[in-house]
Amino acid sequence: MTATDTAPRDALRALTPVGEKEALLAGAGLAKLGVIPAVILASPLLRARQSAQLVAPALNFTGAITELNELANDHAPAELLRALKPYRAASVILLVGHMPSLAEHLSGFTDRAFVAGFGKGSAALVELPELRLGAGQLLWRMRLDELAELA
Repeated sequence: MTATDTAPRDALRALTPVGEKEALLAGAGLAKLGVIPAVILASPLLRARQSAQLVAPALNFTGAITELNELANDHAPAELLRALKPYRAASVILLVGHMPSLAEHLSGFTDRAFVAGFGKGSAALVELPELRLGAGQLLWRMRLDELAELA
């Protein structure tokens, strides 16, 4: 999602009005796809938390959005998998993070390259039967423009 370039630190970069609209469109698109998260985990960076808060109502998510440090930049996919262990019983986990880190995590989960064409506001559904690198299966992935078309 589009974030401001002016902030004292990267972690404090907020969504712009365009970024807020993008988050709402992504949420509406995910709702049309039938995404019903049991858990929403977001990076501690402000723009990711804001995105998660905007997407949640579209998905009828009424629980608490949990910050997960391993979704911030510079964490390896194996670190994120370890951090997901407490949530392994959840049917659907929505991860809200950053590019290119999120694409790298998904690549590690599935052993498929996600970076090309997977930008801000993109989403993917990965079935991960066990929390192990390479164990996931990509069911679908969509760019923000594709999600917006569904909205």
